[in-house]
Amino acid sequence: MKKYATLFFFLAFSVVAQAGDFQWSGLYRIEGNSIKNSSLDDSKKEKAYGLHHLILRPRIEAADGITIRSRFDIFNFNDGVNNYPSNQLGAIFGSGVGDGTPTSTSDSSVVSQAQQPNTLQVSELYLTLVQEFGALVAGRVPIQFGLGMVHNAGNGDFDHWMDNRDLVGYKIVMGNLFILPMYGKVSEGTAAGATPVDLQKNDDVTDIMVQFQYENPESGMEMGLFYQGRSANSGNDVPQKGADYFIGGTGAKLGRMSTRNFSLYGLKNTKNFSFGVEASWQEGNLGIVTSQGKDVEFSGYGLATEIDYRPENSKMSFGFKAGYATGDNPETDDKFEGFIFDRNYDVALLLFNHTLGQKNFFRTELIGTQDPGAGSITHNNADIEAISNVIYFAPSINYKWSDRWSLEATLVTGWLQVDPLAGVDVDKALGYELDLGFNFKPNDRVTWINQIGLFSPGSAFKAGDVNNFDTNFAYGLATKAAISF
Repeated sequence: MKKYATLFFFLAFSVVAQAGDFQWSGLYRIEGNSIKNSSLDDSKKEKAYGLHHLILRPRIEAADGITIRSRFDIFNFNDGVNNYPSNQLGAIFGSGVGDGTPTSTSDSSVVSQAQQPNTLQVSELYLTLVQEFGALVAGRVPIQFGLGMVHNAGNGDFDHWMDNRDLVGYKIVMGNLFILPMYGKVSEGTAAGATPVDLQKNDDVTDIMVQFQYENPESGMEMGLFYQGRSANSGNDVPQKGADYFIGGTGAKLGRMSTRNFSLYGLKNTKNFSFGVEASWQEGNLGIVTSQGKDVEFSGYGLATEIDYRPENSKMSFGFKAGYATGDNPETDDKFEGFIFDRNYDVALLLFNHTLGQKNFFRTELIGTQDPGAGSITHNNADIEAISNVIYFAPSINYKWSDRWSLEATLVTGWLQVDPLAGVDVDKALGYELDLGFNFKPNDRVTWINQIGLFSPGSAFKAGDVNNFDTNFAYGLATKAAISF
């Protein structure tokens, strides 16, 4: 039977190969992380974990001008309760066959002699039809724009998250300028508890998106505009949670919501210098009313700047990142003013990447991976934190020791923008983090990075005189390698 199955596979594959050009590309990465005392108190909490992940990107040239692309994620993170949607973290080293409550020896990790198998995740599948003046795009498409501050497809070697959308769009190309209008279906919607999805219900969540972009390779100049308008009918499932952190107080969810996001960016890149900036702002209505009957408004804005200076004939290069994101005021239950960067946009090993301290100082509960509860946070998660409610600065220096080895140092600091706890006066200084890296890159396809992050917390993590939490030293270690093909 196995012989016939193998023969059938090769026959099927040969038919595909003859019908069109079939190509593969991808990435394999492996990572180790150890974070010491992320709670910044005397409990000395520690998390240490390894990850490994394989990304396969098949591409089929079905006919002239017709390309089908997809993406397979092999070994992917799953905590069993879907706390990590749209992730590409990879599988954790030590995925046992059981969950700690075995019913027999078959689901007991202690006596097992094999690891738990992992499922294949298909995160992209879309068609591109190229014509004389543009291209039709349809399917589940990666979304990337500018510096990746808002729309970030996770194409970096060590990006752990991704943005994609089920959409139909048409890219109109005019020289160095293109315009791409898109209609995206975020959720087909369903009645409460209905299985399967009820296609007759009018509770869809949709996106109307338009991207304008100018790219001139000769001058190294790029400029772009991205508009996203999201609307939901009765399928609105924006999170509402209680105690110190919630959206809309104890009011009702109307269902209908309408939000808009505008993003602008510009980039100038030369042989020795690059300067990029991206600005974004959001507005709208979340489809919730407070207990006083007020509509909950949605607003906020953010800014990210990146500078790289690479002197000619020098082993030294310099970088600088700075940014700003508005924060949500906990005392205004009829507004959510917090602007949250994409989680792929990292400036430090610890800050804005792993949860730190004993309260949700950055108020990032809207990204859905923190249980607001009473404003407390947990420290047993992967890198779920994001930039919000902060102004930050991150200068860096890189020394190319040889053609393959380099040393890097980054100093990160920042200040909170609004008090994150209702009725509590919180100092704004976040402290300082020094990240040191020792990197090996033998060629364009292989990267090995070793990092240590040293964090001295500022007075903001005391959470005011009312709480007066500890602000003890914390540090993190990371080693990670990626092979692209």
